[in-house]
Amino acid sequence: MISPPLPTQQIDTARLRIRRFTREDIELFISFMTDCESTAFLPFAQEQKSREGAKQLVESTIESYSSAHPMLAFAIEEQMTRQFVGFCGLNPHDEETIEIMYAVMPSARRQGYATEIATALARYSLDELGYRRVIALIVPANQYSKIVAARVGFKDGGLVSNASFAEKVHQFILEQEPANTVVERT
Repeated sequence: MISPPLPTQQIDTARLRIRRFTREDIELFISFMTDCESTAFLPFAQEQKSREGAKQLVESTIESYSSAHPMLAFAIEEQMTRQFVGFCGLNPHDEETIEIMYAVMPSARRQGYATEIATALARYSLDELGYRRVIALIVPANQYSKIVAARVGFKDGGLVSNASFAEKVHQFILEQEPANTVVERT
């Protein structure tokens, strides 16, 4: 089922909130995107990793929320402090498959945030949006993201080519278990 997820709502986890970007996030997003460590494994073009490119990207994302086809990219903040800790997104591939992505600031890593976000996005995609399959595309060198995907229950489907990445990436897959069907016995 392809529909614009999260156009007006937010998803809360135990510690985090997934929400639409606001103008208050622009400088924080620019800081994230212009930090080489933050974006080392992300498929953004060099232009998007510049101050001006990052600003244009987040501003166009914010503007898209009021359009018929919003960008499905969202800020992640700590609920208690409202501190920006990263961003995430959804990318519908077809009627059954949606891709999740997540990126956490280096200062917020190794606290379980990526696992919390990936779990929330996967559950939302399967349970609320009705997708049957959730995928995460991870570059081979990103060991921590592969660990996160495995913790959430994704299985490594092997290396695949994807137009967003310069190299082959691991396609991690999480599939919804088919609903139990009642079989009549005669």
